Formats: sequence, structure tokens, C-alpha cells
Amino acid sequence: MTEEHAASTLPSRRLPSLMGRGRLSALVGQRTALVAGAVMISAIVLVSVMAPVISPYDPVDQDLRNALQPPSWTHLFGTDNFGRDIFTRVIYAAQVDLRIGFLCVFFPWVLGTILGGIAGYAGGVFDTLIMRTVDTFTAFPFLVMAIGVIAILGPGVTSMYIALTLAGWSMYARIVRAEVLVAKRSEYVLAARALGFSHTRIMLRHVLPNVITPTIIFAMTDIVLVILSTTTLAFLGLGLPPPAPTWGTMIAEGKSFIFTAWWMVTLPGLAIVLVGISLSLFGDGVADWLRERE
Repeated sequence: MTEEHAASTLPSRRLPSLMGRGRLSALVGQRTALVAGAVMISAIVLVSVMAPVISPYDPVDQDLRNALQPPSWTHLFGTDNFGRDIFTRVIYAAQVDLRIGFLCVFFPWVLGTILGGIAGYAGGVFDTLIMRTVDTFTAFPFLVMAIGVIAILGPGVTSMYIALTLAGWSMYARIVRAEVLVAKRSEYVLAARALGFSHTRIMLRHVLPNVITPTIIFAMTDIVLVILSTTTLAFLGLGLPPPAPTWGTMIAEGKSFIFTAWWMVTLPGLAIVLVGISLSLFGDGVADWLRERE
């Protein structure tokens, strides 16, 4: 009986160990995505910043005698129809595309968080006015609104900032408003009101820190979508005017040579894919880390 009893207790003794291993594996998986994404993004940013040191060529200088050269040791990614080094243009374009991608998420995030927080916390007329405005902006597809604004303002970096901010802030406002509606009825908010704290203090120090997590998670994914949108706008001729290097502009310029000079389209496209994978991994890792802390 003693041996049988000992045997029957084995599973219960192993269970915590197995659970611990499963938790450890999940934790390692979460950290792996976060670290891998952070390392890849850091490497891409570092390469873009060090572009003048890494490449001896100028991204806009033309060399028509060496036009449409395939990838080689002299030109790692080949040259385009103007003889410009594509590798140089790709790493210089990373500076522009990443900056636009991050800022065109940051501005909508700030605007949407402020307006969504006011709508959810204040309620009443403020909620009605802000949310009807959100409905109006949501009625227009993202790219259609961006194209319309840039068409009015004209191509350029400032126009892209304004267009993508106007097209993207409404989603953040919806997310924050929904979270604030729940948070403002929580016990810690009611206790802060009972202590006589001002609405501004309650909102900034108690409500927002507890509702901001979903917007950060969404922003990580949104950066990828914004970079793809800026590429699309550049492809349509609504990005930075040439000869400024951007991935979308390079793809648009190379589409006429896709069968004779595949590297003009393929290699800038692979750069976009690499950035998308990096940001997706980092976003998943950040989401898992924030959920774990909750």
C-alpha cells in the first residue's frame, strides 16, 4: 500500500514542475519575440543612421554609364535606370520611412488619447460631439482620406503627417473612450473623488495610466500599417517628391523595369517586409509583456 500510495502521488508532485516549465517556456517565447524584434529594429535604425559611413555613394547622384547594373560587389543591390546605387537609396530611405511611420502613429495616438479620454470621462455633450466627429472620420476609408488631404495640401512630409494623423486618430479615441468608461466607475476612481482630487489629477494620474495599455499594443501594429500606407502613397506619387529616396518611390520607379531589372523593385520591397516583421515581433512581445504585468 505504501508503494501504491507513493506511486499515486507522483503525478501531483510532477504537476507543479510541468506547470513551471510551461510558464517558463511561455515566458521565454514572449521575451524571444520582444528581444528579436527590438534587436532587428535597432539594427535597421543603426544601419540607416550610419548610411553615410556604410555606403560610399550618394543616394541622389546619377551615373548614367552604370545604369541598370545587376547586384555585384561594386553595387550590392545593383543600380537603377539613372545609375544610382540601390543599396544606398534603400538604407537612406529607411531614415525617411521609419521617421514618418513612427511620427504618423505618435501624433494620432496623442490626439486620439486626449479626445477619447475627454469623451469617456466627461460624457454628456463632450462625448456626443467627439464621438460624432469620430463617426464622421471613420466613415472615410483610411487611404481615401489620406489621399484626399495630400491632394489638397500637396505632396510632402508635412502633408503626410497631417493626412495620416487625421485618418488614424479616431481608432485611438474609440479604444481610450471604451476603457475610460469602465475605469471611471472603478473603486480607486471613486475613492479619489471622495478624497476631493481634481478631475485633471484623477484623469492624468489614476485613469490614463490604467487605460493606456491597449493603445500602446495597437500602436505597435499600427506602425506597420502606416509604413505600408506611406509606401502606397509614395507609389501613387503622393509621397516625397523625387529624387528623395523612399521605398515606395523606388518601387514606383522600378515597376517599368520589373522584367529587365528585378532588383529595382524586389530589394526595396524586401526592406519593407523586413521592417514589417521586426515591428510585428516587437509589437507581439510588448503586448505579451504588458499583459503579463497586468
